[in-house]
Amino acid sequence: MAVEQSSTPRRTERGPNRLGRSLTFERSLIHAVGALAVLAGALALLVGSGVLGTYRARRPVLDPLLEQWIRGNPQLSLIVVAALGVLLVLLGLWWTVHALRPETRPNVHIGGGDTGSTSLTAAAFTDAVRTDAREVTGVTRARVRTIGTPENPGLRLVLSLQQGTDVRQVWEELDDRVLSRAREALRVETLPTVVRLELDSSPAQRVR
Repeated sequence: MAVEQSSTPRRTERGPNRLGRSLTFERSLIHAVGALAVLAGALALLVGSGVLGTYRARRPVLDPLLEQWIRGNPQLSLIVVAALGVLLVLLGLWWTVHALRPETRPNVHIGGGDTGSTSLTAAAFTDAVRTDAREVTGVTRARVRTIGTPENPGLRLVLSLQQGTDVRQVWEELDDRVLSRAREALRVETLPTVVRLELDSSPAQRVR
């Protein structure tokens, strides 16, 4: 079982969406390709069914004039097809690298803002938060990482809970003992945080 919740003070102007990894480009591209595929399929269905005319429905898929040009210019046609294939391969590789690139773990500026004179490494900050999180009642393991930017940092926590743990108590202790100390350490009033709770599987029992 896993429960994910955003923990942000009410005064913050930025919503929880800022904490998640942005997939706007990937989703927009997928929606555009899907829409074009649907439109092309609908057009082919209309043409094939004769809605746009019987003559159009009987015409071959490849236009005769285009087919004649391809037969008359085989080398140029091969170059065009090869160039399009290479372009599609490069676009696919770029998209794969863009989608699978590791998410950055920025350092944080103490005091917030661009004028922060002290910078704290992400590893040191997350280690301190992880140590505090492990002290919360019922928490067996904790994973912490920084997200956002050094000037506007955020946190992402994954907590593993024991069987029978009171989730409400976990939220209260997490805010009172962990997130409050993190805000004090950074000298900020708000620290947007996404918390994911996972329930540890019960240990296997031997059957006698």
